[in-house]
Amino acid sequence: MKLLMLCREPRLYSCQRLKEAAESCGHQMDILDPNRFVLKLSEKAPHFDLYYQPNREAEPYLLPDYDAVLPRFGSASTQMGCAVLQHFQAKGVACLNDVEPFLKARDKWWSLQILVQHGIAVPSSLLAGSETRAKESLELIGSPTILKTLSGSQGIGVILAESQSSASSIVETLNHSGVPVLMQQFISEAQGGDVRCFVVGGKVIATMERKGQEGEFRANIHRGGTGEQVWLSDQEKQIALTATQALGLDVAGVDLIRSHQGLLVLEVNASPGLEMIEKTSGLDIALQMILHLERKSQARSKNNE
Repeated sequence: MKLLMLCREPRLYSCQRLKEAAESCGHQMDILDPNRFVLKLSEKAPHFDLYYQPNREAEPYLLPDYDAVLPRFGSASTQMGCAVLQHFQAKGVACLNDVEPFLKARDKWWSLQILVQHGIAVPSSLLAGSETRAKESLELIGSPTILKTLSGSQGIGVILAESQSSASSIVETLNHSGVPVLMQQFISEAQGGDVRCFVVGGKVIATMERKGQEGEFRANIHRGGTGEQVWLSDQEKQIALTATQALGLDVAGVDLIRSHQGLLVLEVNASPGLEMIEKTSGLDIALQMILHLERKSQARSKNNE
């Protein structure tokens, strides 16, 4: 197959591993920056054209047909990346993941709403309108409080406010800057750790426990966290599967946190990193993703016949 990865940083570990896995299966993979695409709509077939401009001096050229697409762009490229993804979907190209589930997962509040609708437990969370007072809202969940921008990733845009006064000040500052913020209960008993479940094609294929550096409440690997293998019960794995299915994702990194109330879902990542979980588990997760994309592309082709 001829595959396309949408990614701004081809040298990243995850991108390189996916490219290696694709080539080991006999596929060709291009890696292109979604922000360098030019999309065209027309009244004449094929209706959806995609052009690519490799640099500002070059002329955009019409891209060839691809059999399947892997979205691996960061949160800063969500709008354009999903516009490109929608173009490919409209052309009948298999995508890992589809655009609507991808968008749901990228919006932290929207994804939490969907999870709760499906009976999945999450930390107590608030989203307040710009005309509300932060102080009164924060009293509904207490202190300390986790504050999250709605589209952050890799631990960026996540703040721990130790007191209600500091939380109020941060929320008011962000709201004044036009940045919506999600307020969330701080789970102190988790001690700065969480569990990452990697889901591919309806199966939990790998798990790891992530622990933050001393004095760091975020367990993200990009914030200096470490990972080690952890074994989950079938019931615990089912929580990750249900969360992934609720959002409609093919591939997801589901972050779970242990609380006195039981296992809670922190968030669901539609473009989870591979480096730490491959090294921790010893599994070829990139290959599992490519094999699932093969199956999805083949099923899409049969349906179109």
